Amino acid sequence: GDSLCGWKMATEEAAHAEKIVGELRGDIIKFYELSKGSIEAIGLLFSEMAKQPLPPQVICQILGLDEETVKAAFEAGNPPVATQEQLIDAVQKSVDLEDTVDMYKPIFSRHIKRFQNAEEVMRELGPQMTEFHKKVGGNVDSIAAFFLDLAPEASRAQGMPPGMINALLRIDPSAKTCQAEDFLGCFERNLDLSDTVAVIRPVLDRHSK
Repeated sequence: GDSLCGWKMATEEAAHAEKIVGELRGDIIKFYELSKGSIEAIGLLFSEMAKQPLPPQVICQILGLDEETVKAAFEAGNPPVATQEQLIDAVQKSVDLEDTVDMYKPIFSRHIKRFQNAEEVMRELGPQMTEFHKKVGGNVDSIAAFFLDLAPEASRAQGMPPGMINALLRIDPSAKTCQAEDFLGCFERNLDLSDTVAVIRPVLDRHSK
């Protein structure tokens, strides 16, 4: 009777997961559209759902993607994306029998807001940031100084460890300058909900002088 009992549990769990995903569908699709299926964004979302950072290979497994293909795409400079179906399936697979919609809603809502905030910041400040990049000639030290100025006080006191700015910009470790799109992309990826136009503009003004 063990296998029958297991089968019954699995069926119940599947039905429950389907119900939860049905209620979250609008949020999942909105998140998908805003993230454009970015595997990194999905990784952050699932890490928060799991309450711990999940390594890239786990994210690939959850999405049913081949880890080697994903790695190769990242290294070639065109980060891979997941399909909407892959994301919906992945959420469905991670729902447990005791989970409720209320456990997922706030997480989705936070991640959706983060994207909306990032879009607004880039829309409002993108042109001025491009100007700043041009003014400093893409110099990574000037960009690091700007980023550091936006960081919380504790991080500001410590300064930025050597090599970190190049890693954040995703450029060659020995590069002294970066392209405007490296700078803008890096900025957008690292924006948090607390990084609003009102917070960033004065710092950007100061560095643009």
